[in-house]
Amino acid sequence: MSDGPLIQHFSLSAGDAAEINFDVDPDSGVSLLGATPYWLAYAQDNGVPDIDAGPVLKKVLDNGLQITDPDLLQFQVILDFDDTKDLLGNYYHEAFVIDADSRHITTTVGIMTIKQTATRDFTVEEIP
Repeated sequence: MSDGPLIQHFSLSAGDAAEINFDVDPDSGVSLLGATPYWLAYAQDNGVPDIDAGPVLKKVLDNGLQITDPDLLQFQVILDFDDTKDLLGNYYHEAFVIDADSRHITTTVGIMTIKQTATRDFTVEEIP
């Protein structure tokens, strides 16, 4: 068995669309076959995830989250303009699965950094 969830940090600019790839530790004993993965991001208060406020972003299977290779334990979170345009700073994120035996297993934790950009308030149609 593994020592816990994998740590994965990533950053992107506010308003950017992105596809973030995740791996599940093969030593975790988790299978993506028959499992339902979830990904959540939370604001932080002095570096502590503000769980009580609820997630600022949530992705579930077939709604912003896809299993890309169940055999290699890989999945992808899809973020679009509307997901990131109003965010700025560091956010705690985690991924977990509910496996075929209804067990909740955290697979990934980390920090998502959303950076300021000059174009964060513009859609493609609005850019001068």
